Amino acid sequence: MKQYVTPEQLLALSNTQRANLMDLWLPQVNTLAMARICKDVINDEYDNIIFVIGEVIVTEGRNDLILRRYRLLDESFFEENSTEEISGEANDDAENGGLPDDEEEFEPVYTEPEQYFNKADCLPLPGIGQLIEWLRHLRYGQDGFDISIPPVRKLTGDKDFVVMNRNELEYEEEELCDALWNALVECL
Repeated sequence: MKQYVTPEQLLALSNTQRANLMDLWLPQVNTLAMARICKDVINDEYDNIIFVIGEVIVTEGRNDLILRRYRLLDESFFEENSTEEISGEANDDAENGGLPDDEEEFEPVYTEPEQYFNKADCLPLPGIGQLIEWLRHLRYGQDGFDISIPPVRKLTGDKDFVVMNRNELEYEEEELCDALWNALVECL
């Protein structure tokens, strides 16, 4: 099952729809985003960088948000530990699989400063839960909306995933994420 909106779906939005999506989006740590970074100004070429948000920084004096890219432990940490074990230098914490007891060494490490992105240069890659939340926020179907999930064994004539509001606006797709996205795009 598809869990997230794709970059291609985001790029298909009009400028107005992108602006409305940006108004809905409040970046949160551990969520997906896509940065649109200009590679070539003359040829108008952009690079789409998909990343997990590791930190949201509010700048003082300006209403800008800076998104810091999240990265797990640096690979050099693992290389150093494996080299010690191979060379015969035993770690005092052998009972713990050679990993130190100090929890601070296992905190996530952020990448270098070039991994900062301005929120204005990014778009969210929402998942199913985020799409449902946004549809509720936009009052899609003032009296609520229904999500129909097909049975595992579909028979001829069975519908795919369906998102329908009380006004009989219906979005049917093979993937639930796509049906929710199509309903949201109509609201944007």
